[in-house]
Amino acid sequence: MKLKKATIALMALFISCVLLSGTVLAASQCDRYVLPDPQRGKLFVFTKGLTPTLLRILRDIFKDTSFPWELIAKPAKPVTPSTPPAEQPAEQPSKPEPPPAEPEQPQEPEQPETPPEQELPKEPEAPPATGLTELEQQMLDLINAERAKVGLKPLAADPRLTEQARLKSKDMIDKGYFAHQSPTYGSPFDQMAAAGITYRTAGENLAGAQSVELAHKNLMLSDGHRRNILNPAFDSIGIGIIEGGPYGMMFTQMFIGN
Repeated sequence: MKLKKATIALMALFISCVLLSGTVLAASQCDRYVLPDPQRGKLFVFTKGLTPTLLRILRDIFKDTSFPWELIAKPAKPVTPSTPPAEQPAEQPSKPEPPPAEPEQPQEPEQPETPPEQELPKEPEAPPATGLTELEQQMLDLINAERAKVGLKPLAADPRLTEQARLKSKDMIDKGYFAHQSPTYGSPFDQMAAAGITYRTAGENLAGAQSVELAHKNLMLSDGHRRNILNPAFDSIGIGIIEGGPYGMMFTQMFIGN
């Protein structure tokens, strides 16, 4: 009778454990205790832990029996195969770098600063329209420089006198003479008058040399010629220089004053 009561009680515990768990599968999750039966059998107790309540029940059942508590066995829980670790996904590809921003529109190159307009070299001022050649103008400059030294006004080149002075120099080369009196034009005063040149006073200088500088130097060393160059009564001059003759060049200076 006692055995039946014990069996019934243990079965009630088993059923309660199953009902409390909700499914038969839940019973497999209970702790299983193997207890010696007085009839040399075995009792199996399934419970969620050996609670104080269960212990009281067991003592009530086995109160007349020397219960070998040390023989209670709690088998090891079946090893639940561990869930294989989920395969780690391959290394996540790094996020693609955002496409580079659209290239900046190239800036228009700065226009080079316009260099300041360079002043064109000033053309040398043209000498007064004297009608003189370069050599003749050089001689006039030397004459006026001498006049400036003594405070005299410069002489002005007269184209009519220049034309007559050239004719006289060429005539001396062609006729082979060196004198104020020309076999062609007569005296310088006759020649001026024939050309329609009027004057209040007049004069003439003649020279033969290889350069303007040498001719001017020789004229300034002669008192008569020097007086004509520095005569304050003269205001105009004509200079005729012709290459040729025994001296290299022939020089004629005609002066007038009005």
